[in-house]
Amino acid sequence: MTRRSGVAWQDALGAVCFVFVARIVSHLRSLDIHAKLSPVLAVTGVVAIVVLVIALALLIMRRGSPALLLCVQATAVFAPYLVIGQGWGMAGMFLCAGILLVLPRRPAVVLFAVVAVGDAALCGYLTPSTLSFVYAVFVNVANGFAIFAIVRLAQLVRQTHEDGRRLADVEVEAERLRAADRLGIDVGTRLSAIIGQSREALTASKLSRTHLTVIGGFASQAATDARTIANIHRNISLDGSAPARQAPIGVGVRFAAWAHLLIVADFIATSALNMFWHELVPDHMTVGIVVVLAIAALQLYLGAPRASGTAVRWWPVILAAQISLIVGATLMFFPDPSILIFLALAGGTALVRMPAPWSWFAVAANTVALLAYFHHHEGLWSGIYFASGSLYWAAVIYALHNLPQITHRLHSTWDELTRMAVITERLRLARDIHDLLGFHLSVIKLKIELAVRTSGADHAEARDHLTQAQRSAEQALTEVRTFTTALDSVTCRDELFAARAILRAGGATVTITDNAGDLPRGVDNLIGIIVREAATNIIRHARAENCTFDIAVVHGELRVRITNDGAERPHRPTDQCPPAGLTNLRSRIEALGGSLTAVADHGTFTLTASLTVDPAVSGNGAGVRVPEGSTQKASCGTGRSTPRPTLRR
Repeated sequence: MTRRSGVAWQDALGAVCFVFVARIVSHLRSLDIHAKLSPVLAVTGVVAIVVLVIALALLIMRRGSPALLLCVQATAVFAPYLVIGQGWGMAGMFLCAGILLVLPRRPAVVLFAVVAVGDAALCGYLTPSTLSFVYAVFVNVANGFAIFAIVRLAQLVRQTHEDGRRLADVEVEAERLRAADRLGIDVGTRLSAIIGQSREALTASKLSRTHLTVIGGFASQAATDARTIANIHRNISLDGSAPARQAPIGVGVRFAAWAHLLIVADFIATSALNMFWHELVPDHMTVGIVVVLAIAALQLYLGAPRASGTAVRWWPVILAAQISLIVGATLMFFPDPSILIFLALAGGTALVRMPAPWSWFAVAANTVALLAYFHHHEGLWSGIYFASGSLYWAAVIYALHNLPQITHRLHSTWDELTRMAVITERLRLARDIHDLLGFHLSVIKLKIELAVRTSGADHAEARDHLTQAQRSAEQALTEVRTFTTALDSVTCRDELFAARAILRAGGATVTITDNAGDLPRGVDNLIGIIVREAATNIIRHARAENCTFDIAVVHGELRVRITNDGAERPHRPTDQCPPAGLTNLRSRIEALGGSLTAVADHGTFTLTASLTVDPAVSGNGAGVRVPEGSTQKASCGTGRSTPRPTLRR
């Protein structure tokens, strides 16, 4: 996409460079015609044109003060008349383009007309001829608007690129907020009910088994709602649906089409003026006007910008007919430039319609033909002028046709990228919902079950279990309300402590060994999520009596190894339809270049995660290679290899 935006600016700047060369050649040709070709006058005009182009380039790039640059351009347009006189003129096109680029529409139109007419009036005054004045007006208007059009279209391409990027970010954020709203409405409501019912039960003199059963029902409903929301996001991501927008290609096409129409009108007027200039007889004039209108009609059909995918029928035949009409009319009736100037537009049409490299050969042949013809009939400067003008107009026609197509392709590409970004975000949200709430909801259900079991024998212990369930519900509710950033705050140390407490409450012996030392924040967060998911799975799927959490650096790898006994049923390997939780972990670990394995053997389940060590990262000489940007440190443990005490309930 960046490449397409760059191509758009290449088209625009290429056209500006060609008109720059054509203007310099026109100036030297005009001095030669008026017998004033001296080094001083030639250098004065060339310097003025260079200043005009540099100021225009600064306006295009939005560098410097627009008012100051327009004043510099105005000086470079009108001051040379005082030095050069005859032989200078029609440089107002650059100032006209600059005015259209930086000023609001109404004052721009007024100033555009003033500059175009003022420059033409001075040119007509120094060369006493009404035709010179009219011709200069058409040159300033057509060229000024053509330069503005291709630059504006290039700006539209850049704007499309930037808008597409912003739209993708907005759609991803909107999807995240929609998920947070669903969680807040469904799961958040259940958690609030658990908290309220727990408080009410704890204030009573005696715990009611019925009350505890109601709280347990809310916990089950919250878990069901969380799974449902996660599945919704996972399923809608699979069907590939995502918000799409309609590319406003019509705006760019209409603008380019009007610019093309104005250019063709300028060529018609220029051709008619040439016929009047050469004082053709009425019969020849009539034939010439008919031929010009026919050539112009063919040009409008072949060269007009169209929406993407719109085909031009019989274009090879029509293009051949147009070129034959131009060449035939020139050779038989109009040896002057009256008809032959349309060959420049035909070259642009060939560049648009013919495939490369044939289109390049066609433009090169067209340029050489114009150079040779006008060099033979009017001299070297005329040959160079018409040849450079041919390249300029070919670049303009190509840009007017190509830039709307680039805009359309950018819209299509960004729509697809937005769709993929939303799909990716939906999968990530489904994964985060599972990782965020699975542990808390499992703890709540376990604690309520324990409260129910002990309510008849030990009211104090039952109250303690219910209090812990309430605290877990409050923590889960807080994380639901801060869903978009909640997982970022997960740390290895906190999750190890939480896992030890909940597994010990379930009757398991927990052994924790940690010698990882300081880790990058992203890796510490990942290990915390691994510990949380492992603890959740042990609570849900095992009757564990012994659990081991081992975090260590082994043979250049950071290895997290978690084992438990009492597995109720065998677990499939992670590469054979693994459960959603293990799939989530695997995607997270592989994103950091690591690996995950899960093995079940005779009732013992072992989960192992490995990440490559980078000695430059960790504070104790052992760290992890992580994506650029994860440079903050966080401690997962004490940095000692001494095992924590074995705890048994």
